[in-house]
Amino acid sequence: MTDSPSGIPQAPVAPPATKNALDRMAGVLFAPAETFEDIARRPNFVAPLLLIFITSTIFAVILAPKLDFDTMIREQMAQSGRQMSDSDMEQAVRIGGAFTKALTYASPIFGIAMIAIVAGVLLMAFRLMGGEGTYKQAFSVSLHAWLPYVIAGVIGSIILFTRESIAPDLIPTLVRSNLGFLADPREQGVLFALLSSFDIFTIWVLALFSIGFSYVSRMAKGKSAAIVVSLWVILLIFKLGFAFLGSMRAGA
Repeated sequence: MTDSPSGIPQAPVAPPATKNALDRMAGVLFAPAETFEDIARRPNFVAPLLLIFITSTIFAVILAPKLDFDTMIREQMAQSGRQMSDSDMEQAVRIGGAFTKALTYASPIFGIAMIAIVAGVLLMAFRLMGGEGTYKQAFSVSLHAWLPYVIAGVIGSIILFTRESIAPDLIPTLVRSNLGFLADPREQGVLFALLSSFDIFTIWVLALFSIGFSYVSRMAKGKSAAIVVSLWVILLIFKLGFAFLGSMRAGA
C-alpha cells in the first residue's frame, strides 16, 4: 500500500500485462507503438526468429528450382558483346547456376545474420546519438520489425507456384510492391535499383524500426525515424553505386 498526497492509502499500481509471442507478432503490424513498448520492456526473439526462418526457407525451396540463370547469363553475354565458345558458355551457365541455387538455399541463414547485423548497427547509431538500449532489445525489435517481409515472402511463394521460371535479377519485382518492373534490370540497372528500393514493404519495415527503436533508445519518434532513414539512405547510395558499376562492366 502507498499513500496518496491526501494521506489516503492506495493500492500499488500493477505493471502492465506482458503480451505473448503471438500477440506481439500481430501487434507490431496493427498496434506497433503499444507492442514495441512491451517488447522494449521485456524483449524476446525466439518466436519471430523461427517464423522468419521457416517462411524464408519455404520461399527458398520453392524459388531455387525455378531460377532461370541460363537465360540471364546468355542475355548478359549477348548485350556485352563478348564472345564465348559454346563449351565455355555451358560451363559458365552450369557453375553460375549451381552457385546461385546454393546461395538461394542458404539465404534463410544469411537473412537471420543480416538482421542481427542490422540490429547491432542501429543500436550503435542510437547509442552514439545519446540513446539507450541493449543488444537483446535491439535484436528483438529488429526481428519484429522485419515481419512485413514475411508477408511479402508468403505472397511471393504463392506467385512462384504460378511461374515456371524466373530470372534471378527479377526477384525484387516478383511481388509488385514497387515500381521496379518499369525498368529493365539489365539495360537500366541504376534506375531499376532505385525504383525497386522504394517498396511498400520496405517503407513499412522502416516505419516499424523507427517506432521500435524509439522505445529501446528512449528517444522521440521523429529523431528515431531520422536515424533509421539516414542509415537506409546511406545503404541505398551504396546499392546504386554497385548497380552503376555493374552497368559499366556490362557495357565495357
